[in-house]
Amino acid sequence: MSSRMKKYFALTLLFLAVNGMRGAEAVNPRITPVVTAVSEVLPSVVNIGTEKIISRADSLRGENDPYESMFRDFFAEQGQVKTTSLGSGSFIDSSGLVITNSHVVSRATRITVTLDDGTQYLAREIASDDFNDIALLKIEGFPEGRIFKPMKFAKADDLMLGETVIALGNPYGLGHSISQGVLSAFGRKAVYQGKVIFSDIIQTDAAINPGNSGGPLINLSAEMIGMSTAIFREAQGIGFAIPMERLEDVLAKWLIPERFGELSLGIVPGQKKNGGSGMEFFVKEVIQDSPAARAWVKKDERIVEIDGVKPGRLFDISLKLWKIKTGDKVTLKTAGGRVYSFRAEKIKYTDGLEMAKVKLGLGLQGLTPQLAKALEYPFEGGLVVSDIPGGAESVSRGDILVKLGEITVNGISDVAKALQDKHHGDVMEAVFVSIVKKRDKFYIMKRVCALNVK
Repeated sequence: MSSRMKKYFALTLLFLAVNGMRGAEAVNPRITPVVTAVSEVLPSVVNIGTEKIISRADSLRGENDPYESMFRDFFAEQGQVKTTSLGSGSFIDSSGLVITNSHVVSRATRITVTLDDGTQYLAREIASDDFNDIALLKIEGFPEGRIFKPMKFAKADDLMLGETVIALGNPYGLGHSISQGVLSAFGRKAVYQGKVIFSDIIQTDAAINPGNSGGPLINLSAEMIGMSTAIFREAQGIGFAIPMERLEDVLAKWLIPERFGELSLGIVPGQKKNGGSGMEFFVKEVIQDSPAARAWVKKDERIVEIDGVKPGRLFDISLKLWKIKTGDKVTLKTAGGRVYSFRAEKIKYTDGLEMAKVKLGLGLQGLTPQLAKALEYPFEGGLVVSDIPGGAESVSRGDILVKLGEITVNGISDVAKALQDKHHGDVMEAVFVSIVKKRDKFYIMKRVCALNVK
């Protein structure tokens, strides 16, 4: 018998015992396990409304996109148009972190979150993974002292075929709604254009409609087992959800000090099945030149304890790392008996050139008259790639950086501006030009690259 079933039977016995003492007339047969689970979870579920400004060209961009094509709104024949979309989400931390589908908030210019009590707040997208269709939002402008009720996560491997599940969300904009069904299958494959994208999808017959996207799929223990993401149009009663294992893996890449501030700690945690009846946790990545790296923490080491606590799920580690501040000490105990201690450090940059070297792995320098003459370039000014210590692909020494993200690069200050809010795990689009001289003629070649922020 699984630990969750034991817990369920124990709670049932306690419920019967308590109500038995109150007398048979006090027992309400309408209060089923579904009613109990929903009442516990509902404060953790939010409805999401977005506004976005798009052009006709943008609206056609997603016709071959597996997510965009399912949730496209009506578009004007030409020009720009303001569209709205609806979805759902779940609080994962009391400070106002919300997880949802990335297609719900894709290119949104305004995001409004509505709680079960009708309270509304604005939110901003702080991380997004379009491939996995997962996004992370942060509530803004809420009163001091307001605490949000976070969703409880089920263990990643704790699923039972045929168990009762409940989908909560905002179908068709009708507000907080629930539907009940069973866990029909897990490990389903998602195929797009003949290729298997995922092989871990949860299937349920609980009604999932447009607007449910991003909402939680829970079990009778009021624990989130997945995030509703799509329906199968050609059939009735077939809905899909992203499983907890994938949700936790993506969150683990985001909820680290490096991701949302100029702070360095140095570890990215991960999880894997241990071959038995559970999951084990390990150091998936050690960030170069970080406190963890200097403490000789090794990649792939199994994490047994963090700050004296044995983690029950990967998300426990992620929340611990998310809340770390400058100077906080982290102690890791690994399966080999080794204990590592290291402190988070504030990262300080002298200028944009140092930021480019640390965050992008690019050495840049001003294109002075002397350097332009040495390179036989017909102009001067701007920034030229002088070194590639980070080994960025598709970039060569002598390339000139002309755009970084949305910022046109003319000097060092432009690089600093473009990188000031970019952190580990982000991907930036950069535009480079290279100059080729043939038979006394100069040819300028433009190249667009995706650079990973370190």
